[in-house]
Amino acid sequence: MKAPELPPSEAQRLEALRSYEVLDSDAVDALDSIAELAARLLDVPIALVSLVDSDRQWFKGRFGLDIEQTGRDVSFCGHVVAGDAPLVVSDAREDDRFADNPLVTGEPRIRFYAGVPLRTPDGFTLGTLCAIDQRARSLSAKESEALTLLASLVVDQLQLRRKRIRLARAHVEAAEHAQRLEVLFDAMAEGVVVQNREGTISAANRSAERILGLTLDQISGRTSLDPRWRAVRQDGSPFPGSEHPAMVTLATGVESRNVVMGVHKTSGELSWISVNSLPLRSESEALPHAAITTFHDITAIKEAQEAGERIARQEHLLTTGTLASGVGHEINNPLTFLLANLELALEEVRAIGGESPSPRVDALVGILGDARQGGERIRRIVRGLRALARQETEPAPSAVDAAIDISLSIAAHELRNRAQVTTELAPTPLVLADESRLSQVLVNLLVNAAQAFPSDDPSRNRIVVSSCVLPDGRVAIDVKDNGPGVPPSIRHRIFDPFFTTKSVGQGTGLGLSICKSISTSLDGELTMKTDEITGTTFRLALPVAPAAARLRGAPSSVPTSGRGRILVVDDELAVLAAIGRTLEKEHEVVTASDPREALARIERGELFDVVFCDLTMPHLSGQAVYERVRERSPSLAERFVFISGGASDPKVQAFLAAVPNERVDKPFNIQSLRGLTRRLVTEAQRS
Repeated sequence: MKAPELPPSEAQRLEALRSYEVLDSDAVDALDSIAELAARLLDVPIALVSLVDSDRQWFKGRFGLDIEQTGRDVSFCGHVVAGDAPLVVSDAREDDRFADNPLVTGEPRIRFYAGVPLRTPDGFTLGTLCAIDQRARSLSAKESEALTLLASLVVDQLQLRRKRIRLARAHVEAAEHAQRLEVLFDAMAEGVVVQNREGTISAANRSAERILGLTLDQISGRTSLDPRWRAVRQDGSPFPGSEHPAMVTLATGVESRNVVMGVHKTSGELSWISVNSLPLRSESEALPHAAITTFHDITAIKEAQEAGERIARQEHLLTTGTLASGVGHEINNPLTFLLANLELALEEVRAIGGESPSPRVDALVGILGDARQGGERIRRIVRGLRALARQETEPAPSAVDAAIDISLSIAAHELRNRAQVTTELAPTPLVLADESRLSQVLVNLLVNAAQAFPSDDPSRNRIVVSSCVLPDGRVAIDVKDNGPGVPPSIRHRIFDPFFTTKSVGQGTGLGLSICKSISTSLDGELTMKTDEITGTTFRLALPVAPAAARLRGAPSSVPTSGRGRILVVDDELAVLAAIGRTLEKEHEVVTASDPREALARIERGELFDVVFCDLTMPHLSGQAVYERVRERSPSLAERFVFISGGASDPKVQAFLAAVPNERVDKPFNIQSLRGLTRRLVTEAQRS
């Protein structure tokens, strides 16, 4: 067994660890939850938040292990600290460093270990977030990314805890100081500055020097109008010197309380202060002859608040992504047979009506069409929510003009009575994108632009949708409105999940967040440019499809196939019936709601041209059926088409990425399904 070495900066590292005051502290539910989440994501029985002390490793967060600590000399995590890098041990029994380690030969009988450093912002590795299994295995790239992301959340939790401890201690110290000095020294605990009638600083105390990072000589003689202050508001915009509390008090005689201001020190550090200003004047003076300004440093409070908001947003996003993916999968099954049966009903009614349908037939066609549009709206909503959880499909060559046309049609009801819409479309190459998700982004941007206008006035309100090729070769789509623009105070949060300026019940705050998520998944970039004069422009920049991809993505004619024999495997009876009705006019369709029955038919020697197979079923998964068939008949396995309801199981996603077979996402378009079937039947009959 090889004991872990000590890193070169061990003394400083231990000092940093102790500065968090976390060793031997009470359990923290959030860290236990992160450990549990890591274990579930990697499918391992044990996950730990391990802090490496001088002679031990102590577990601040645990899942699947009862002990609180072990010696550092036998720890795997000590090697991560020594190397300051992630460590993956696929099989500890085969690794000379660990083969005779008591944690391997005895409980908890470690075989697999993956540890990611818990690295502080100043570069010290406090310990690890690690995953442990009692069987040998490997770590995928996605699992490594997930473990690294969770490790950053652990560090955020530790940072926030330390800030809270320091803040609490600062509050206690301030209270004790105030109690000792009472009213006389109360003001002296803060920075104090005296400014004369012209705003010139005539006096300042030591606290002012400390908080502002300037000497008394540097402060004296300045006014609030001096550009060297470089003061900013909370939204990051400049804080004009004329609006400084002292200058306002001198001009109006009115005191100011708790005005928050950011001040850049000469070192470049930004400190936040809370400012009070009181007038000094005699009874005979209408306006003050001087103003006293007091202020105290609230940087720690601001940092703690921002860290808390960041963690809360991350937790919101994680929860919503998981929920959206599960809900989307459950909705897609019934939505599949709903939309398919509506399409089939429309076909039958139109066939019954013939070339001169009666008014009743026309009315029925309209009713069914409205129902289909409602189903399509549900499909778009579910797809949009699931975009938060994961990337749905691989980008494909798509036409920008077509996506814009679809989007304008979908958003017409929101735009018609609010604004006049014009397009300025330049010739552009195909882009790498999913036309459906690209249209979803554009619909959200169009609706967002329409709702930005304070009133419904198409004669005044303008929305322009334009496209062009950027100098870097990407294709840009701009959605520009001449509305009031986005206020400076909220611009930095405009793409945050759940952030909305609408009233309760009027918006979820997901629209622009979903747009950002989809744009990123397509290797695109969504940006915003806004001001209060010209309005707001959202620009979506997308990569151009390579020439080979454009050729593969180009539509090609599929010759009419002969009548084929199709096997459909799905445990949802209504989906089976819908697919059967869709294909039965052109092919012989055999359905099986039990994958074992389908497998038995194939193994008995029944011949099929195409097999449509659901992925998630009881008894046998679609993957298991495929692998059994591939052993018996590789050529038939090549003609498997997998039906997906949108489940986000990483194993299913990995399987789909590994096989070349076609995939149909629920809910599907029946014309697309028929076209795919004709092509595959033709290929099968030619071979």
